[in-house]
Amino acid sequence: MFSLLLEFPRNAILVGLLGTVLIGAKYAKWSSQRKAGLKSKDDAFSLFEALILTINERVKAWRFLLKGPTLIADAYKKANGAPFLIDVPENRYHFVSTWTHIGEINAVPDTVLSLTAAAKEILQPQYTMHKFDWDISRGRDSVPLNRTLRTYLTNHLPNLIPKLRRHLRVIFDRHIQAGPLKNGMKRTQTYLRSDFSTYDFRLGFRSPKLFPMLVESIAHSNIMSFFGEDLVQDPEFIKAGVGFIENTLIISEVVRVLPRMIAPAVGRFLSRTFNSQTIIFDTLIPIVELRLEERARKKQGHDVPEHHDCIQWIINGTTRPWAAERVVHELIALWFGSVHITSTTACFVLHDLCLHPEYIPLIRKDIERSGWESFDQSKGQEFPLLDSFMKESSRLNPVEAMSTRRIALKPFELSGGHQVPVGEWVCTAPGAMHRDPAYWAKALEFHGFRFVEPTLYKAILSATEFEIPEPGKESAFNEVLDWQLWGTGRNACSGRFYATALAKTMLALLIMNYDMKLADHKRSKHSFTWRSFIYPYASTPILLKPRSVTF
Repeated sequence: MFSLLLEFPRNAILVGLLGTVLIGAKYAKWSSQRKAGLKSKDDAFSLFEALILTINERVKAWRFLLKGPTLIADAYKKANGAPFLIDVPENRYHFVSTWTHIGEINAVPDTVLSLTAAAKEILQPQYTMHKFDWDISRGRDSVPLNRTLRTYLTNHLPNLIPKLRRHLRVIFDRHIQAGPLKNGMKRTQTYLRSDFSTYDFRLGFRSPKLFPMLVESIAHSNIMSFFGEDLVQDPEFIKAGVGFIENTLIISEVVRVLPRMIAPAVGRFLSRTFNSQTIIFDTLIPIVELRLEERARKKQGHDVPEHHDCIQWIINGTTRPWAAERVVHELIALWFGSVHITSTTACFVLHDLCLHPEYIPLIRKDIERSGWESFDQSKGQEFPLLDSFMKESSRLNPVEAMSTRRIALKPFELSGGHQVPVGEWVCTAPGAMHRDPAYWAKALEFHGFRFVEPTLYKAILSATEFEIPEPGKESAFNEVLDWQLWGTGRNACSGRFYATALAKTMLALLIMNYDMKLADHKRSKHSFTWRSFIYPYASTPILLKPRSVTF
């Protein structure tokens, strides 16, 4: 299931070999065409020199697949605030690194700089999402999904979070109990959970597979939130939902780097081979069809069951009825976007908690002070110390090194004269910006309470050794005015409030109910990069031991 994480070096070598073959084929053809016009040795030398230069440039472009964050950071430093270019195998990226230019990108309509066109190129949905072929400028088509996530799902959180929490406890207990015992005792102890259920643990630290545990937890939570509780009992659907993330990444990456002549055929073959998308589609279609029938019956005055999930909210939000296939396509796209960032962010936060255990006692006290009831009613906005720690962890360990992706559908010019041609990308470099002293005091130092409000700092933290490097930087994890994890401005992720609440719920459960430490501090940042994305290895060891007091 997690072979992409465990066998990444092998996949990288295969893609690298593929790139070498493509470069050789492409430029062998180019050189043969040019040779026909040669008239002298000087011409031959010029051709050879140009060919070597071009191949060198393409090799650098292919290096982006394995060294994306490093290449972006190096170019960012050299640019000194100016826009800069990075070539990738299939395109060219124009990076901006000032908030002035970021604001200009945000102000441009989708008919000029298109987020949906960029997403379509990244995900290749016609091959990864059961032939979903969305428009590159969607306009009002995106309204039902955005309203579902930003309004209906967010407002439903007070009722949803307690249900998710009960499921998460069971999943965590199962994974941790299944992990090998490290330096533990043979006797067992029974713990009384807050829901009055009991669970037996052998005392001592256990080493579960952390990242798979988080991915499964998020998958279960998302199934309940998006599709209703019935599908949580379907193991085949859950397996397909988790595998779909890996399958999408594999298919889309292969299709993106192949020549256009053969990419469609290969894409269709891979789509048939990796069938998780088909299982998801075939499972959801009858559910959505039934919901559409219920909607029609309700309009005729019949009584129908009430549903509180994303399927129903999307259906209710369409002014003109969508076909069942269209609703399912939206749900499949939502599924992919909801798992990746949340799981990776939570994993890196747990690593940082183990590296900075001095923060845990104060975070625990803050969680106890607020309590679950207050957290639920706040729609996941409570636990401010944990919120700040999450944001600082994400600042120094971003899920990806670029954001605010747009494809130019029309020529675009930034202030200062930098031009973006049609078809090329414009994007931002948050990973480099977050480590820039021009934007952050003590930018390379970890300060877990950097984003805490001054009034809260005075009330709770002023008597401690913790400091706020630069007062006035307080902001929430789901904020977008100073933060690009969720995108930028009007196109920021509409589901960030749900994702933040879910991540906080998972982290708070682990913090309050388990002691934790790293098995090997040298492997704490054991991650790999692909393009601009940063992934934790599934094998990074973390040790967890149940506390005698549960929360």
